[in-house]
Amino acid sequence: MKISLNWIKNYVKPGISVKQLVHKLTMAGLEVEEVVSANKDCVLELEITPNRPDCLNMIGIAREISAILNKPLTLPKVKKTATQKANCNIVIKDTKGCTRYIGTVIEGVNVKSAPAWMKEAIASIGLRPINNLVDITNYSLMENGQPLHAFDYDKLEGGKIIVRRAKKGETIVTLDGVERKLDESILVIADAKKPVAIAGIMGGAATEVTATTKNILLESAHFDQILIRQTSRKLGLSSDSSYRFERSVAYQGVEYGSKRATQLILENAGGKISKYKDAKISKTQQKGNSVKLSVEQINNYLGTKATKAQIKTGLKKLGFSVSEAAKQLKVASPHFRQDILREVDLIEEIARIIGFDNIPISLPPILSCNIPSEPRRPIRNRVIDRLLSEGLDETVTYAMYNADLVGQTGQIDKKQLRVINPLTKEQELMRPSILPSFLSVAATNINRGQKNIKIFEIGKVYTPKAEEETLAILMTGTNVSDWRPASNRPVDFYDLKGALTQALECMDLGKGITFVSTENSFYEKGQSATIHLSAKVIGHIGKVDGDVLRTFGIKEADVYFCEISMEQVYMCGLKKNGYDAIAEYPAVVRDVSIAVKKDQDFGKIENLVRQLGKPILSDIYFKEEYLGEKIANDQRGLVFSLTYQDKKRTLTEEEVNKVHEKILSSIMEEFHAVLR
Repeated sequence: MKISLNWIKNYVKPGISVKQLVHKLTMAGLEVEEVVSANKDCVLELEITPNRPDCLNMIGIAREISAILNKPLTLPKVKKTATQKANCNIVIKDTKGCTRYIGTVIEGVNVKSAPAWMKEAIASIGLRPINNLVDITNYSLMENGQPLHAFDYDKLEGGKIIVRRAKKGETIVTLDGVERKLDESILVIADAKKPVAIAGIMGGAATEVTATTKNILLESAHFDQILIRQTSRKLGLSSDSSYRFERSVAYQGVEYGSKRATQLILENAGGKISKYKDAKISKTQQKGNSVKLSVEQINNYLGTKATKAQIKTGLKKLGFSVSEAAKQLKVASPHFRQDILREVDLIEEIARIIGFDNIPISLPPILSCNIPSEPRRPIRNRVIDRLLSEGLDETVTYAMYNADLVGQTGQIDKKQLRVINPLTKEQELMRPSILPSFLSVAATNINRGQKNIKIFEIGKVYTPKAEEETLAILMTGTNVSDWRPASNRPVDFYDLKGALTQALECMDLGKGITFVSTENSFYEKGQSATIHLSAKVIGHIGKVDGDVLRTFGIKEADVYFCEISMEQVYMCGLKKNGYDAIAEYPAVVRDVSIAVKKDQDFGKIENLVRQLGKPILSDIYFKEEYLGEKIANDQRGLVFSLTYQDKKRTLTEEEVNKVHEKILSSIMEEFHAVLR
């Protein structure tokens, strides 16, 4: 918003230097971005926030200066003009899009050059003088903020104005010479046959005022701000009028703007009023809001010592009405300040009058209080620390992605939560799984030569019913790269399984987690499992299917992935760290070598052994799996060791044998195993 100081001085005399005025305005929330001096005038470029449409005109800024500097404000006097009884033929068909329309027909106008003072004023803020009628509408707009438009009345078919939505297929050539296609969503001003203006934005070339114009119809109206904004964006067309309508124009200002412009036309273009109509959809005048607050409340909030007199004077300068009731100030905002809704809005106005730089700096007292800790955070941090210590890198991926990724990963059975109005196609779905995000990360790193990847993330996944915090881990490449040649081996399923198990040890869940072999559409056949906690499925783990990898551009790489619900983990609580004394008595280790069917899970065997080995079985360690000539094709050999130990005494051979034999017999009976 540009303001001319010479123009402003018609309403208020600042009486201070330009530098001081710039500082005062900025400290009142009206930031001055640029100052330009030209032709004995000074033009200020102000940044006006969207909630202050009342400042998009000279009188609005003059009112602010008057309040800030406590200077008198002089507004233009509008003479009472006799209006004819003859009504303009105005019909408002779209009562939502237009709530008020004032039409004034002035006959016998003389189109010529505007007075020098008016041309100088509008030129100072960047507007090009055209003729007296157009210049008056522009001058009035910039003076009081009410957009206006002058039609050549003789070019209006039937002398009629209809405010309606455009019809399908209608077009209009606007004042900029561009033919624009209209649709049913666009509000237009039409005569008896065709659109003659795009409401609130720009008039049409067919009815523009020219040097031969003798009779005009002056429009002053109130349009729906949302509708004007939508139309402006749709047509890619903006104007000084639409800029103000989009931010809301004061309802009462419609009449003032019409009368002010009419007076200027009669004074500078001659003519007489022949017809007039004020078409109102609502008879109720737009009113401001009323707020009650005390001087003490204001000073406590701002940390100031403002007096009641200072507060009342400043608010009245801004157009507020102030009265006193029960030790409180009852403040009614003017009709052009619809942004004043609560006490804090009014307190901000007082702060602006005082000047933000004049408000003393003070810290509010901080009272001690017991803030309960977030019980999940320590668990989450412990899991993160454990995974970092195992050599994994933490990542943070986007919670939204392209819906096509769900199909590419074979997860089409997952329920999806779509974004109604996504900014891009890459943000149309709230992720139901972290797998697509991780595969994208893996593809990016592999394509840049980083083939050894161990990453994890604790993030949200979403379904139509809820959001759930999830832990995801991905591994690919070699296990370790150090000086030992034997360590440079590809990562496998058990590296991923071990990392997950170790991470859950902080909740003492490492031994409570079981893995059950199952088939999954996005894992390689025979190389996936569901993860169980207390007989409840909490996630899945496996080797990602080759076809899925190829859709992400990942070739010649084995990728292992797991995903578990952290919600279930949080319910188990955090394991308390404590010292576990080293046993002073010797341990007895027995190796077990058995042959079982290939489809038998070692996890089930382990659970049985731990159950039967209580209380003297202290550990079970899996050593190897054997597949070869010395065993049947449908079987596999398993070798594991059992450690028996008691912390209070030395175990006897008989005690160990009794438990060990019981374990062996149960394994053979339960799993049809054969001792090797």
